Amino acid sequence: MVSIPNIYKGKYVKYYILVPLLLMVLGAYFSTKVILGPSLSGGVQITMLTNQTIAPSLLASEISGKLGVFNPQIVESSGSISVTLPLNGSIGSGERYLLDFYAYNSNYTAALYNTTAFENAYKSNPSNTTLSSQIQISKDEMNRSLAGMGSSLSAELSALRPFIGSQTFNSTDVTGMTTLANSAYNASLSRYKNNVVSAITGIVPAKSYQFEEVSATLGSFFLSQLKIVIITAFILVSLIIFIVIFRSPIPAFAVVFGALNDIVVSVGAMAVFKIPLDIASIGGLLMLIGYSIDTDVLTSVRILKRHEGTAEDRAYSAMKTGLTMTTTAIVSFAVLFIVSLVVYVPTYYEISGIVLFGLIADIFTTWLGNASMVLLYKKRKEKI
Repeated sequence: MVSIPNIYKGKYVKYYILVPLLLMVLGAYFSTKVILGPSLSGGVQITMLTNQTIAPSLLASEISGKLGVFNPQIVESSGSISVTLPLNGSIGSGERYLLDFYAYNSNYTAALYNTTAFENAYKSNPSNTTLSSQIQISKDEMNRSLAGMGSSLSAELSALRPFIGSQTFNSTDVTGMTTLANSAYNASLSRYKNNVVSAITGIVPAKSYQFEEVSATLGSFFLSQLKIVIITAFILVSLIIFIVIFRSPIPAFAVVFGALNDIVVSVGAMAVFKIPLDIASIGGLLMLIGYSIDTDVLTSVRILKRHEGTAEDRAYSAMKTGLTMTTTAIVSFAVLFIVSLVVYVPTYYEISGIVLFGLIADIFTTWLGNASMVLLYKKRKEKI
C-alpha cells in the first residue's frame, strides 16, 4: 500500500491554496465557452413511431453529419425514437429579433394612443402648452418606436435569409411590417421543421412523428431560473454553515469556496470536452455541491473541533479517509461516464461527466485549499 506523506507538516502549507485558485481561474475562463443544451438554449424534439431499430450512437452520428448539429440527444424506447436537437442559430436569432419587434410595436401603439388622446384634448383647449408638449413627446416616442420596429424587422429578415431569401418592406407601414415579421418567422420555422424531419426520416423511416419546439426565449427563462436555484442553494448553505456549524467566517468561507471552486472547474471542463450544460447536468451540479460541502465540513470539523494529536495530524488523517472516499466515487462515475458514452445515454453522460470532473477538482480544492485554510486558521487561533 502506498504511503502518502503528511503534506501539512512544513512551511509551504500556505502556498497550497494557489493550486485551487489557479484551477478556478482556468475554469472561469473556459466556462464562458460552455455549450448550452437544447432545454436551455432552445431546441426541437422529434418523436417518431417506427419499427426499425438503430444504435443511438450511430443515429446521432448520422444526424450530426446530415444537419451539422453537435451532440443530438437520442432516446430509444419500444416502437419509438425521440431526437432532441439544438435550435438552429438563424431561427433562434430571428425569434429574438421578433420579440424586439413586438416590444417596439407595443411602445408604438401606446404612443399612438397617447398622441390621439392629447390631440383630442388639445382641440378643446388649444392654449394649453402642457398638452402641446405632451403631443410632441408622444410623437417623438412614436418615431423612435417606428425606427426600432424597422431595425428589428431588418435584423430578423437578415437572420432568416437562409430560409426565406431576401425580403423588402416599407418602414412606415406598421401593419405591413407586423404581418411580414410574423410570416417570415413562421415560414422559416416551417421550412426548418421540414428539413429536420426529412433528414431524420431519411435515416429512420417513421410511420408517424410529432414535432415540438423549445423556444430560445423559454430556454433563457429556464437558464435564469436555474441560476437562481444554484445561487439560492449557495446562500442557504453558507448561512447554515456559518450560523449552525462554525459561527466563524473563515471556516465557513473555506467550505463555500470549496464548493464554488468545484462547480467552476467542472463547468470549465465541460466546455473543454464539449459536454453541453443542460437541465440534466444542472442536477449533477447540485449533487456536486452536496458532495463538496460534505467533505469540506467533515474535514473542517475534524481539524477544528477534535483534539487528538496535532492539527496537522488530524488534517492528514482526514485527507487519507477523504481520498479513499473520493477515489471510490471517481471510479464509480467514470464507469457510468464510459458506459453512457458507449451506449449513448445523454442524461447519464452529462450527469456523470460533470460529477466526475468535479470530484477530480475536489481533490485539489479540499486537500490543498479548504484543509490548508482551516489549518492555518486553527494554528493562528492557537497562538492568540
